[in-house]
Amino acid sequence: MTIFGIIFTATYILAIIFLRWANLSDLQTMPLNELGDFLAGVFGPLMLLWLILGYIQQQKELRQNTKALELQADELRKSVEQHKELVAATREQVQADLKSLEIEEIRSLREAHPVFSVTSAGWGSRTGVNFKFNIMILNSGQPASSVKFSSSPSIRQIESSGIVHYFASGQTQTISWDSEVSGDAPAELRLVINCRDANTRPYTKIFEMVLDSDNKYHLTGTSEAG
Repeated sequence: MTIFGIIFTATYILAIIFLRWANLSDLQTMPLNELGDFLAGVFGPLMLLWLILGYIQQQKELRQNTKALELQADELRKSVEQHKELVAATREQVQADLKSLEIEEIRSLREAHPVFSVTSAGWGSRTGVNFKFNIMILNSGQPASSVKFSSSPSIRQIESSGIVHYFASGQTQTISWDSEVSGDAPAELRLVINCRDANTRPYTKIFEMVLDSDNKYHLTGTSEAG
């Protein structure tokens, strides 16, 4: 637009000079007010032209600025989307790491547990009508400490058996009672073992058993906590 304005202005001035060349000498004797009117008439169209060209140039710059702002807004929008994706990916990674740590912690806790199992349960000897019952518990896991046995229904000799301070791995403990002291063996028995595992954390193992017609206990279920 600027080049066009310069070319048009130069052409216009040359055209005025060419058309009024023969009368240029009259400008020297022309009164000032008439000279002013003449110059206003000559350069008025140029002023209007440059005003229009300036307006067009301003509109062009405004469009360019608007486009630049739109591009910046688009880049900012893309940056925000990328940031959201990064935050989401980071959150997922943190959750995965926490889950992995949780699984590792559970595995570590389980590795510190004793592994109790009932190897035999039932009457071991008989004297008249008096039966002596034995339950043999094997620990095939980590050592346990402060081991306490209890039962439901309560069997007095089990409840008063005291605390086993150390139950080593591979060791067997025998729980015994007789019907003369503790009464008849219950048809359904829950044996509870409370102790501390290798990390000194509380651990509980429960055995559910039923008594058959031969006075032998059979395992029906187990559960644990800790």
